[in-house]
Amino acid sequence: MAHHPEDAARTRLIEAAGEIFAEQGYESATIREICARAGANVAAVNYHFRDKLGLYGAVIRHIAVNPDLPGSVSEDPEKALRGFISAMLGKLVLGGQGRQWHLRIMVHELARPSDGLPIIVEELIGPRYALLRSIISAIVHLPSDHDTVRLSAHSIIGQIAHYIHGRPVLGHVWPAMQFTPEQVEQVAGHIAEFSLAGLRKIAGTSKQ
Repeated sequence: MAHHPEDAARTRLIEAAGEIFAEQGYESATIREICARAGANVAAVNYHFRDKLGLYGAVIRHIAVNPDLPGSVSEDPEKALRGFISAMLGKLVLGGQGRQWHLRIMVHELARPSDGLPIIVEELIGPRYALLRSIISAIVHLPSDHDTVRLSAHSIIGQIAHYIHGRPVLGHVWPAMQFTPEQVEQVAGHIAEFSLAGLRKIAGTSKQ
């Protein structure tokens, strides 16, 4: 089935913008450069997305689709946590164009937050943060908005982020860590078991 030319043009703009936003960050990227890479007229951004911020939102929504993440808390929340950690770490470390956009755009936003940060929070961070808290809540028997649940979520996120943002340093202090699929799964398993040990302790305390 043939795609409509307008759909193809829109997709080219999103892909070109994703590359440039990832390379330069939102503030430095220009509509002219994005359109040149996409082979489109500069008026195309206004036509399809209204403005640069609208295009940025389209890029974020394009990379926000993550079928590898568990959709809900299963009957076994510990298994759900292992799946969440494995999916997040694998998605952000093991490559693929969309995955690299996600990682590099996030790096730019952490270093220099832009007007697009609320979009990233709403489309990428918020749903995953809510899911992680719901999993932890089921493990520790506390409400998902409890401070202990939030702190636990941030501890897990911090461990994942270490292997993403610390990757250049890890290449020097741990040369054997080449982030092969097997090594990434090993890291994910360690983060899960390390975190679950703490969460089980919290769960025992919360029941007293």
